[in-house]
Amino acid sequence: MGAETKHNDMPMKVLVNFSRILLGLTFMFSGIVKAVDPMGTQIKLTDYLYAFGMGDTILGSTLLILACILAGFEILIGSYLTVGAFQKGSSLLALLMMVFFTPLTLYLAIKNPVQDCGCFGDAVVLTNWQTFYKNLFLLALALLVFIKHKHIVPFIVERRQWWVTVIIVAVSVRFMVSNIINLPVLDFRPYKVGTDLGRAYADHDMTFAEFSIMNDDFDDVTMDIMSDSNYTFLVISSHLEDASESDLDLIDDVFDYCSIWGYNILGLTSSGTETIRQWTENAGADLRFMFSDEIPLQTIVRSNPGLVLLKNGVIINKWSHSNIPSDEELDGPLDEISVGRIPEPDPMKTPWAVALMFGLPLLLLVLIDRLRELIQ
Repeated sequence: MGAETKHNDMPMKVLVNFSRILLGLTFMFSGIVKAVDPMGTQIKLTDYLYAFGMGDTILGSTLLILACILAGFEILIGSYLTVGAFQKGSSLLALLMMVFFTPLTLYLAIKNPVQDCGCFGDAVVLTNWQTFYKNLFLLALALLVFIKHKHIVPFIVERRQWWVTVIIVAVSVRFMVSNIINLPVLDFRPYKVGTDLGRAYADHDMTFAEFSIMNDDFDDVTMDIMSDSNYTFLVISSHLEDASESDLDLIDDVFDYCSIWGYNILGLTSSGTETIRQWTENAGADLRFMFSDEIPLQTIVRSNPGLVLLKNGVIINKWSHSNIPSDEELDGPLDEISVGRIPEPDPMKTPWAVALMFGLPLLLLVLIDRLRELIQ
């Protein structure tokens, strides 16, 4: 009788474990793409606040911390589910998250206060209705896994489950801090390095419809800048009043470098003239500013301020304010040094490399656990 019962339970056990792994990998993917671009998640949270009439009730720095916590929480729950750690607790947390987010996405689908929920960052853009249907499916998986959590087959023994927490928290924190200080390791946005903005703008590509550059007289000079065959540095700050002033000396050095070699350097902001005046005084560089909408500026470079290099409308490179090229790097004309060339592809900055960063430690933990079982 016992053997027959176990045999009858086998289909349910297979279904539960397949569901728990699918749910876990989805949570991990959702968290990792948010962790790739924490500032993008911060911007999305800001959109939600405005959509629900709460505006500037929460500081941007607080929202950035919340964005990191959300990303890390999703990665952690996904990791627990994937390896079968803390079966009851992880399945309950996953269910609670889906119970919260599914009605929310239904409201978003009906009212449409924001165009994209941002659940998968910029990596996978879904409509609000697509997001709701996706969440309905995940809610069903989470409910099944929670009810039948005793069928979960763990990949590691109970006494070593806390190692999952230690490993994932350490990797996630390091990963997100790097993506905040530097630029996101993966760029899923349309303004990535190598993009020909000049051609896209001339072809009226709707992806870039919000992007335009206005001079002091509010004349559109976008094509003038995009068609310039000379190198052009753009110091981009969506809001100068919130811009970091910790690296102003490096921007001043780039300004001096451009003056020596005859390159263009412009500021782009959505801030007003008085804010520009105060900022240029602090920077010590007589930087000419032009105007653009804050949304494309935030999309072009996830740093305030950030630096972008153009030539013939092509994005040659981008830097956060923390890694603006130094005097040692700017040691010659741009067509002869690496700063002036599109960087070679970095094998450590690929989706596979990011997946291995999180997946490999978990896999090694599982393998070590299995080897110890065999030895014992």
